[in-house]
Amino acid sequence: MKTLLFVSLFLLTLQSCTSDAGFQTGKDQLENQGYTDVQNTGYSAFCCDEKDTFSDGFSCKSKNGKVVTGCICSGLMKGVTIRFE
Repeated sequence: MKTLLFVSLFLLTLQSCTSDAGFQTGKDQLENQGYTDVQNTGYSAFCCDEKDTFSDGFSCKSKNGKVVTGCICSGLMKGVTIRFE
Protein backbone atom coordinates (compact mmCIF):
# COMPACT_ATOMS: atom_id res chain seq x y z
CA MET A 1 0.00 0.00 0.00
CA LYS A 2 2.83 2.41 0.85
CA THR A 3 4.49 1.65 -2.47
CA LEU A 4 1.32 2.44 -4.39
CA LEU A 5 0.95 5.72 -2.53
CA PHE A 6 4.59 6.64 -3.19
CA VAL A 7 4.30 5.84 -6.91
CA SER A 8 1.09 7.85 -7.16
CA LEU A 9 2.67 10.88 -5.50
CA PHE A 10 5.76 10.57 -7.71
CA LEU A 11 3.66 10.51 -10.88
CA LEU A 12 1.62 13.46 -9.68
CA THR A 13 4.84 15.39 -9.04
CA LEU A 14 6.09 14.68 -12.57
CA GLN A 15 2.78 15.83 -14.02
CA SER A 16 3.08 19.12 -12.16
CA CYS A 17 6.43 19.79 -13.85
CA THR A 18 4.74 20.73 -17.10
CA SER A 19 3.06 24.02 -17.93
CA ASP A 20 0.32 24.46 -20.52
CA ALA A 21 0.88 28.22 -20.60
CA GLY A 22 4.65 27.84 -20.95
CA PHE A 23 4.28 25.27 -23.70
CA GLN A 24 1.83 27.47 -25.62
CA THR A 25 4.20 30.44 -25.41
CA GLY A 26 7.10 28.30 -26.63
CA LYS A 27 4.96 26.79 -29.37
CA ASP A 28 4.02 30.28 -30.57
CA GLN A 29 7.72 31.25 -30.65
CA LEU A 30 8.63 28.12 -32.64
CA GLU A 31 5.84 28.74 -35.14
CA ASN A 32 6.96 32.37 -35.53
CA GLN A 33 10.40 31.03 -36.47
CA GLY A 34 8.92 28.80 -39.19
CA TYR A 35 8.58 25.46 -37.38
CA THR A 36 5.38 23.51 -37.99
CA ASP A 37 3.44 20.62 -36.44
CA VAL A 38 4.67 21.43 -32.90
CA GLN A 39 3.66 18.59 -30.56
CA ASN A 40 3.98 18.40 -26.78
CA THR A 41 5.82 15.19 -25.84
CA GLY A 42 5.35 15.66 -22.09
CA TYR A 43 7.76 16.17 -19.22
CA SER A 44 11.41 16.26 -20.26
CA ALA A 45 13.73 15.37 -17.38
CA PHE A 46 17.25 16.84 -17.33
CA CYS A 47 16.64 19.11 -20.33
CA CYS A 48 16.16 22.42 -18.53
CA ASP A 49 18.25 24.37 -16.03
CA GLU A 50 17.86 23.84 -12.30
CA LYS A 51 16.29 27.31 -12.05
CA ASP A 52 13.43 26.28 -14.36
CA THR A 53 10.23 25.04 -12.76
CA PHE A 54 8.63 23.52 -15.85
CA SER A 55 10.08 21.38 -18.64
CA ASP A 56 7.89 20.42 -21.61
CA GLY A 57 9.37 18.26 -24.35
CA PHE A 58 8.41 18.96 -27.95
CA SER A 59 8.86 17.68 -31.48
CA CYS A 60 8.22 19.69 -34.63
CA LYS A 61 9.21 20.04 -38.27
CA SER A 62 11.77 22.55 -39.48
CA LYS A 63 11.40 24.67 -42.61
CA ASN A 64 13.05 21.92 -44.66
CA GLY A 65 10.78 19.19 -43.23
CA LYS A 66 13.21 17.56 -40.80
CA VAL A 67 11.95 16.47 -37.37
CA VAL A 68 13.41 18.57 -34.56
CA THR A 69 13.12 17.79 -30.83
CA GLY A 70 13.87 19.71 -27.67
CA CYS A 71 12.22 21.20 -24.63
CA ILE A 72 10.48 24.39 -23.59
CA CYS A 73 11.70 25.58 -20.20
CA SER A 74 9.83 28.04 -18.03
CA GLY A 75 9.43 29.09 -14.46
CA LEU A 76 7.58 31.38 -12.12
CA MET A 77 8.47 35.03 -12.72
CA LYS A 78 10.63 33.93 -15.69
CA GLY A 79 10.25 33.86 -19.43
CA VAL A 80 10.39 30.84 -21.73
CA THR A 81 13.59 29.25 -23.05
CA ILE A 82 13.63 26.83 -25.98
CA ARG A 83 16.38 24.21 -26.01
CA PHE A 84 17.02 21.98 -28.98
CA GLU A 85 18.42 18.47 -28.66
